[in-house]
Amino acid sequence: MSYSLSIATTAPRPLIRANPKTPKLVRLDVLEAATHVAGKACQLLIGLMLLVVIRGAPTVPLTRRTMARVNISREAAGPALRRLEDAGLVKVWRLPGRASMVCLLEPGKTTPLVIHPQDHR
Repeated sequence: MSYSLSIATTAPRPLIRANPKTPKLVRLDVLEAATHVAGKACQLLIGLMLLVVIRGAPTVPLTRRTMARVNISREAAGPALRRLEDAGLVKVWRLPGRASMVCLLEPGKTTPLVIHPQDHR
């Protein structure tokens, strides 16, 4: 018996377990506000929005898996997160040795992001 071993040329993307066929609401006003921030901030916000929509809560941890999903290094994520915080789009809690907890905010406000409006029909 002969076995062949195939080697992938690219690393597989980290899996985020969610049903891709279930439609999810996306807040385009938040993404539009992030486009005015320099650097990798918009990319990072897309990854955070993905987690927020999947989990259904505005506060999520910024993990290495999330950064890898949107192709951002740890070195680039720090300044991007600070830029988003300065722009008023996120609130960040940092602890040494732990993943930063990020809360997405309503654009121009200090209240947490509303993901599922009461009447979206």
